[in-house]
Amino acid sequence: MSFEELYATSGDSGFASTSTPFLPREPERARGPLAPERSPELESALTAFTQQAQAYREKVQRGSAMPAEQVRNWEAMNAALDAFLARPVEHTDTRDLTRARGVMEAELEQDARLYGDMPGPLAEAVVVRVGRLIVRASTLRRWEQPPEPSGPPRLAWPVEPVTITSLYGDRWHPITGQLRRHSGVDLAARRGQPVGVADRGVVLRAGWNGDHGKMVEVQHDGQWVTRYSHLSEVLVTTGEVLARGDVVGLAGDTGLATGVHVHFELWHDGASLDPLEALVAPESGPDASDNERPVARMPAESPVLTSQGRHPAAGSRP
Repeated sequence: MSFEELYATSGDSGFASTSTPFLPREPERARGPLAPERSPELESALTAFTQQAQAYREKVQRGSAMPAEQVRNWEAMNAALDAFLARPVEHTDTRDLTRARGVMEAELEQDARLYGDMPGPLAEAVVVRVGRLIVRASTLRRWEQPPEPSGPPRLAWPVEPVTITSLYGDRWHPITGQLRRHSGVDLAARRGQPVGVADRGVVLRAGWNGDHGKMVEVQHDGQWVTRYSHLSEVLVTTGEVLARGDVVGLAGDTGLATGVHVHFELWHDGASLDPLEALVAPESGPDASDNERPVARMPAESPVLTSQGRHPAAGSRP
């Protein structure tokens, strides 16, 4: 697996290998008082990891395969992160999360520039763990700061199970090689997998949109907008009213994409935001209501899908 594939899933399967765990469900509410504790074990592991990574990089030429020693270094770091994230959420210190995320992303970028290749399962495992750090930080922020009435909506994930393959923010584009703003998150998906709308809303755009390929744009209450890009098929039409979880299209790799995945964006007042600030699952517990679970569903009364959109029951289309 090349580094160009780190930001989009490869092949038709779309998912990480079965040995790579998906993002775990975090509790929706704290089970007790928040008592953050710094982790000296994590700091020690991060320091050792960066020192060894730098030493290995000094021994090879650009374009060389990643040496086995650096592979083991990454594996040890992943194990240290697993141990850190196994502690109760209430005792996690956000400073540790920020520090770990910064190190993982910086080291991954340096390795991407130097090495020509990285073992596929390892690359997937690193991306998943960075996603876990982000989800944990988002969970703590929600607990520490009650939601404001004007804040972002509580969104469901467009696909399930959830594997984040690229995060929001600046990154080196896997195709152009340029530093660009990544205005959303990328989610692993199977080719043709149904993609559900994150909340009730009205379809603003449905069709081709340049680098985004086949895209659906939906407006929600409070002038919030979500986008679903690189679809293989668009199954809704402009002006259609959707309920939370209704299928907007099928996952694909149209537009500027290196593999099958769903690129998901959140916008408000003309500015993009990190969707992880609003997505409910997988932080919701297993007993969360259907309105909070990340389900892409076909209308039970009319499951037929066509390239022209869903066929709703009589009277359901506006």
